[in-house]
Amino acid sequence: QPREVRTATFLPLEELIAAHLGELFTGMEVTEHHAFRVTRNADFEVEEDRDEDLLQALERELAQRRFGPPVRLEVAQDMSEHMLELLLRELEVDPRDVVEVPGLLDLTCLHQLSGVDRKELKDRPFVPATHPAFGERETPKSVFATLREGDVLVHHPYDSFSTSVQRFIEQAAADEKVLA
Repeated sequence: QPREVRTATFLPLEELIAAHLGELFTGMEVTEHHAFRVTRNADFEVEEDRDEDLLQALERELAQRRFGPPVRLEVAQDMSEHMLELLLRELEVDPRDVVEVPGLLDLTCLHQLSGVDRKELKDRPFVPATHPAFGERETPKSVFATLREGDVLVHHPYDSFSTSVQRFIEQAAADEKVLA
């Protein structure tokens, strides 16, 4: 019986937009296109002494934040010199604030891939090891007995929390000699 094969294509939004520029800008000739991202200065000052209504002052500053001065311009690495000069001039960006990016401008979009139900796209779940001092035995030795023999350094998440710290707390809670 043939196995069902599922395929999926993942496409950055900027590539989808680029593929349809002719439809978005009808009647115009698109000569070149490039992705870029502007980071603007998000600092704002609210003078509590002068501004009587703090909420109104914050709303005013937040509305203006979109128009703050650019502090960084990220551009696709393949952007032409002509287009870069145009952006620098129009956005009033210092050339020292330009960052050429060799791939996607915003890698946070890749977080969406973690939501795709495809196990081949995910790492296998990590299983922490039991520290050798605590050993995986049929009847584990008391954590107190192990610690009487010497200190044990556990490194979480690589060493199991449940077979070290959790077991220690459980044994301490059950031991009459331990005072809270």
